[in-house]
Amino acid sequence: MLLTSSSGPIRTPVGACATALESLDTGCDLIIAKKAKVCLVGGVEDFVEDVSYEFGSMRAMANTDAEFAAGRRPEDMSRPTASSRSGFMESQGCGIQVLTSAELALEMGLPIYGIVSYTNMSADKASRSKESYISARRKLLDLRKRQIGDWREASIQDVLSDPHDVLLFPATEDVERHRDECISALEEEAKRQVAEATFNLGNSFWKDCTKQQLSPLRGSLATWGLGIDDITVASLHGTSTVQNDLNETLVIEEQMKHLGRKDGNLLPCVTQKWLTGHSKGAAGAWMVNGCLQMMDTALIPGNRNADNVDKELRSRQHLLFPNVPMGTDGIKACSVTSFGFGQKGSQALLVHPRYLFATISAESFQLYAGKRQMRWKAATAAFVRGMVNENMASLAIKSSAPYAKDQEIQTLLDPNARL
Repeated sequence: MLLTSSSGPIRTPVGACATALESLDTGCDLIIAKKAKVCLVGGVEDFVEDVSYEFGSMRAMANTDAEFAAGRRPEDMSRPTASSRSGFMESQGCGIQVLTSAELALEMGLPIYGIVSYTNMSADKASRSKESYISARRKLLDLRKRQIGDWREASIQDVLSDPHDVLLFPATEDVERHRDECISALEEEAKRQVAEATFNLGNSFWKDCTKQQLSPLRGSLATWGLGIDDITVASLHGTSTVQNDLNETLVIEEQMKHLGRKDGNLLPCVTQKWLTGHSKGAAGAWMVNGCLQMMDTALIPGNRNADNVDKELRSRQHLLFPNVPMGTDGIKACSVTSFGFGQKGSQALLVHPRYLFATISAESFQLYAGKRQMRWKAATAAFVRGMVNENMASLAIKSSAPYAKDQEIQTLLDPNARL
């Protein structure tokens, strides 16, 4: 971040193999708290011999000598959910996502690949599940918006009719300027109150339930008019170790059972580490990117190395472990789970962006689509130039700040000077 001349808020979460999803969780918190407008989230991991040695001594990694002796090639050695799995295969790299609020993404014309509906660094706790009473909350939100509107109109009228302004500002233009500033501040306050009410009664309504009568997963889905049966795919941590693949699938199975997923509505499980290996810190980011690709293509990839699914997984009656690609009529939501080795567990819920587009008017969508197309063309051209000239990374490295030296203090003190 220093190489790109960043001088904004920063968090550096580390959670072993769950680092990338912890970063996503932290980024969401920063944006919701309005401490940041844009976050780069994800994780990175390099190959370190000492770490490999320790994982090997724990028998968490596949024994390559034994795998070769069994006649397997390197690409066959990571076999999540297979009865013959014996540990994970290491990989290295990084994965990132650009995170913003929906409002900012629409305003700037940013490509929207998915909605982060839910993130947490703990499993969904067992709690009573009730209906979300969406219609009642909608009526309450409408009432609150009318109250804010009435307050705004009354306050503006008070400003326009206040006789003290004439005494404080003898010049007519000073009175008008003062009233314009007051009205502008009232407009901003009304906008803030509407946004706060919308968020509290919409996106985060389930967080205000003091008795935890609503499951976070159920509440996050209900925000977008979805239910537990609308989770189309689950991207599993799926390391190909004996215990992880049993324990993780048990957690997902119990969640689906507890939240009332219908029998027969099988949840396909993607275990992409059969192809990518286990990148540890970057693993969750790779999985998120995989889910975004699935939502874009409506295609669920299979685990080609699952030649014989473990018979102990037969008890996961809500889960499906495909070994070939599956076409769908559209992916509504994805569950992503990632676990730090003996330390942290995380889960995220991603929703297809069309559910965001459904909340805005046709005119707003057309305006956004036009901005997005212009940005996409410019970004594609820059990407091609960087590939051809082999300077994509070096162009991002800055030698100076994005503001003049004499403007540094003013820029950092003025929040409106930034994005």
